Amino acid sequence: MKIPRNKTLFFWTFLMLTVACSQTHSVPVEFSISQGVINKMDFSSVGIQPGQQLPDITFYTLDGEAFNLSKIKHIRPKLLITGSYTCDITREKLYTIDWFYEQYKEKADIYLINTLEAHPQSSPSPYSMSEVPWPAIDNIQAGITAEQPRTMDERIGLAEKWIKEEKIKTPVLLDGPKNEFWNLAGQAPNMAILISSSGGVVLKQSWFDEQEIKETMEIQLKNLNLPQNK
Repeated sequence: MKIPRNKTLFFWTFLMLTVACSQTHSVPVEFSISQGVINKMDFSSVGIQPGQQLPDITFYTLDGEAFNLSKIKHIRPKLLITGSYTCDITREKLYTIDWFYEQYKEKADIYLINTLEAHPQSSPSPYSMSEVPWPAIDNIQAGITAEQPRTMDERIGLAEKWIKEEKIKTPVLLDGPKNEFWNLAGQAPNMAILISSSGGVVLKQSWFDEQEIKETMEIQLKNLNLPQNK
């Protein structure tokens, strides 16, 4: 029996995508110590700075699919906030981050970027020069424990656990295996990068601060003649 050519083409396309996705899941995740630690916990001078254009970094969805901001057709601001399951600082701010997302999701593209784990259970923290694990006191009290993901598959699994346990509403994207966004943005656990509609960095925060972002976001919306929040 002869199989129609279009069905054959579909089969091979599906197989190639499946293999590519599987290969992405098994790719090892790199680990490094933040340059900000060497700078005495000053992350502000690390990585991209306001006024510079953000490169089209490849992120990943929870399905392991590659995702680039250039795919977004909306001409509007973009806000990227880093975090991880074991970052106690991010956990304290999740309610505010979700509130901010709900307030601005129709006017800006907002994502929480899952990066290196801040306080893994039995391996060094990227925010400490010590080879001894650095458990956060708040994590211990809340019963939060996790290992540093070794592969993208493990990073996806921990991100899914994070979203489920914390009931995160803000869309979550994963940094890639080489931690490209973390390296570029400033190598801090809870950074925020606000990007203009033209792709330029207008605000960089080493630590997410809602008030400053809100004020800057309103200016961006005003420049685009979009409705502003009161």
